[in-house]
Amino acid sequence: MKKIFTPAKKKSILIVDDDQFATQIYREKLEGQGFKVEVTRDFDSTLQALKKGVVGLVMLDLCLPGINVVELIKNIRSDSATQSLPIIAFSNPYLINLTRAAVEAGATKFVAKVDNTPEQIIELVGELGGNATFRVGVSGAIEGLEANQEKAASKLSINRPEILAKLRASYQNFTRTEREDLRRVALLQMHRQLRLLAGGASALAFQQIAQMSTALEGLLIELYTEPVKVTPSVVRTIAHSIETMALLVDRVANSQDQVAASPKILVMDDEVISREIVCSALGKAGLHAKSLDDPLAAQRLLEQEPFDLIFLDIEMPGQTGLELCVKIRGMESNCATPIVFVTSHSDFGSRAQSTLSGGNDFIAKPFLLVELAVKALTWLFKESPQPLPTASMQISLPAEAGGHKSQLAAGHGALELHHGSPAR
Repeated sequence: MKKIFTPAKKKSILIVDDDQFATQIYREKLEGQGFKVEVTRDFDSTLQALKKGVVGLVMLDLCLPGINVVELIKNIRSDSATQSLPIIAFSNPYLINLTRAAVEAGATKFVAKVDNTPEQIIELVGELGGNATFRVGVSGAIEGLEANQEKAASKLSINRPEILAKLRASYQNFTRTEREDLRRVALLQMHRQLRLLAGGASALAFQQIAQMSTALEGLLIELYTEPVKVTPSVVRTIAHSIETMALLVDRVANSQDQVAASPKILVMDDEVISREIVCSALGKAGLHAKSLDDPLAAQRLLEQEPFDLIFLDIEMPGQTGLELCVKIRGMESNCATPIVFVTSHSDFGSRAQSTLSGGNDFIAKPFLLVELAVKALTWLFKESPQPLPTASMQISLPAEAGGHKSQLAAGHGALELHHGSPAR
């Protein structure tokens, strides 16, 4: 018979998460509703807490660094005492396979942390717990959110330099080795530092930080799971995204408001499958794009309407992406719009070394969906993006083959971008 979870018996809610800001917010709100709350951050302490027999519901993050959370769910379900225990799993929308595995292992519900407010999560707790209800006055909720945001911004300003330094150092370790085991260590370190940097962003309504960190987390986890997917394009994307995270956190630490908007994005590619893949990747980031297959039609549209971001295929019949880019730069409506070239993996280096002076960036096919999402968010969240001159966009061969490395222009302490990072 299924056990009934009733807060009157002081059954506790167990939160399994290393995000201190978010767990503190959940704890305060849940305790305000009469629940007891316990927090654990690793595999063993979670099982020990469950053995006490006083846990009535579990909330856990599927993306905890260094922990196989799916195996943890299986362990919970293998014990007769916790077989029917409600489990809410915080998922990452870019990691569908991980979410599916968690459901198959026995998760009761899964929700995307980036898309749900603490109020929505606690309402779900009430639904699964039977007698629990969540009621809070609007003014009280706003006051609590503002207080937590102010506290978080203050802490970010104190911890930001140290966390960023460690994140950049882990990135450099990642680029300097071809060994799969060392790459995975560096990816895990980056993941941990990223969570520290973006802690509580979703719960505190720091929308851009939450979007960026969720996408980058998805990319790091996918590469950790399958290091063979590491390419020079991916390495470059990670470097740019880290510097964008630094910019976003700096804005919050300096009390600069983030403006939520629905960006206009254009995808230009003559191949239908390629267009659909790009649009699908953008959709995972909550972005919607207009797609076209005719360069001339795109040219006419761009002359009339301003866009926030443009993805251009290079090889197209009639007019190449490079030729269209030159024309776009002469248009008043889109002369400064960020342009990302989509190029085949085989000509990634040669295209980067040639005539991309009118574009801002490039990404190599075949790309990971989450990589393109990270790339898009990186450019949408930048301030006053400018086209990169040819000299600063060169991709060189590895140093041992006579190549060189260039500096990623992202301000003091920015990452040194090793373009020659080997691909598998």
